[in-house]
Amino acid sequence: MPSVERLTDEGSRRGRRALLNLADEYRDKRVAAGLSQAEVAVAAGVSRRSYQRIEAGTMGNLTIASAARVASVLGLDVAVRAYPGANAMRAAAHGARLARVMGCVAPPLTYGTEVPLPQSSDRPFEQRAWDAMVTGAGKRTSFEMEMRLRDAQALERRLALKRRDDPVDGLVLLVADTRGNRRALRENPTLFPNMTRLAYGELARLLRAGQHPPDAVVLV
Repeated sequence: MPSVERLTDEGSRRGRRALLNLADEYRDKRVAAGLSQAEVAVAAGVSRRSYQRIEAGTMGNLTIASAARVASVLGLDVAVRAYPGANAMRAAAHGARLARVMGCVAPPLTYGTEVPLPQSSDRPFEQRAWDAMVTGAGKRTSFEMEMRLRDAQALERRLALKRRDDPVDGLVLLVADTRGNRRALRENPTLFPNMTRLAYGELARLLRAGQHPPDAVVLV
């Protein structure tokens, strides 16, 4: 499990990268509009020195409101969203269950964990990742581990979006084998309608045989 220090360091790096990308967009738009830094600063209600730092990508305490004001002056819009990160701080039980499953993977299959989704022109700062990915025999099967089924419908939508943006060949949803999760799956048989309810023993058998499992929900 990543340490808190490693996670915050990665967050700081991403923040600096975002500031530099924003600075490039501001500068390109300002120059194209024939505006000086002073003119933009006055119109946006910031000091010239502050704007110089913004355009240099060195204003670490830039607020979203200030960034949006500058963008508006330049004819731009700032959009801010948060996505599940590639290195989320997980409970130890989450990692242990996932490791148990990945420990069954045998040749010709291999696996990786925290596998990022691909970036694209409309998602240049993609932060989502699959919990694990099994590859081999010309196929890719993603694995997601859920400790608690709180909002299964929201989970279905999240998985569908991830699969849309990274069209893997197969998807296995691992669910912690708890009384609450067993009850949720038992009382809602229409959840995940396109996924087989697969026993853990059968999943382990397939992986040890070097075979990809079908799309499935598995209690672990």
